[in-house]
Amino acid sequence: MLGRASNAFRKTFKAIGSLARQSQAPHPGADEDQGSVKAWLARINDFHDRGLLSEQSRRLIVAHDINLDGHAVNSFSEKIEERCGESLRALLVESVANAEAALEEIIKWKTAIQCADSHDRSKGYFHDAEPYMDQQWNQIIYPVIKDSDFSVVVDLACGHGRNSEYLRRLSKELHLVDINQSCLDACKERFGNSTHQAQIFYHLTIGNSLHSLADDAISFVYSWDSMVHFDKLIVADYTKEIARVLIPGGSAFLHHSNYGSISPDSDWAKNLGTRSDMSAELMTLYAQDCGLEVLEQKILGTEHGWGADGLDCISLLRKPMNARV
Repeated sequence: MLGRASNAFRKTFKAIGSLARQSQAPHPGADEDQGSVKAWLARINDFHDRGLLSEQSRRLIVAHDINLDGHAVNSFSEKIEERCGESLRALLVESVANAEAALEEIIKWKTAIQCADSHDRSKGYFHDAEPYMDQQWNQIIYPVIKDSDFSVVVDLACGHGRNSEYLRRLSKELHLVDINQSCLDACKERFGNSTHQAQIFYHLTIGNSLHSLADDAISFVYSWDSMVHFDKLIVADYTKEIARVLIPGGSAFLHHSNYGSISPDSDWAKNLGTRSDMSAELMTLYAQDCGLEVLEQKILGTEHGWGADGLDCISLLRKPMNARV
């Protein structure tokens, strides 16, 4: 099954058979921006109406309301263009395969921006979740990560620092990364630049990058209760970045959605627990593609306090000792 899923995913951005070679759509007008989200929505919907898109793309369009009337994609169209306008401009209008690549790029950033916005506005979530942290740390998290090297740690999507509170007690150097400046500000107010034994650094990310961190510099990357909302393509980007920044022998503990095994190509905002369509199987694929080892995967469900069986997964990854530095 993994082989079939892997092959299908690797073909996402390639030509879709003879349809991709034969299909054409009009070139944009002189006044039309090739990187415009709304212009691409019109092209994608045109391909859809003509029956030229793959079944997966048709599912994505319906699930994410990818059309000129779709609320989320239109509400965040300017921010989406800031993230992926250059990528959209690089795609040719004529190709169905490129239209499908544009579709996934738009969904990827729509999801990231929508998720960031919801957590930026709904600050009460961080307060409400904090009381559960001690039990989750002791019963689920620490038994998996206890043998990790905590010298230089990244808390990816740190929120208001409820995980950082535990990581600071273990690490000598702690890097807090988030897409929202409001979250970094809350953590700065909570921790300052050093606390316990850890020196603390703060990094604002665009939503799929660890660009401010050097290659082969981090001993442990950690993410809990955030990546569960990330679009699968965002997770793929972060996995590549994690492989880049980890030292040889370094590891990553990633709590991500497994809802994609139940409902692939679905919209996180409409799913149970606002889970994305990520899966344990895809994480294995992403890790393998960038040279990381999968040491352990554990599916979380009702016995762990989750709302459904198979909802989430925790993956422990490692960069091989013989990886190039």
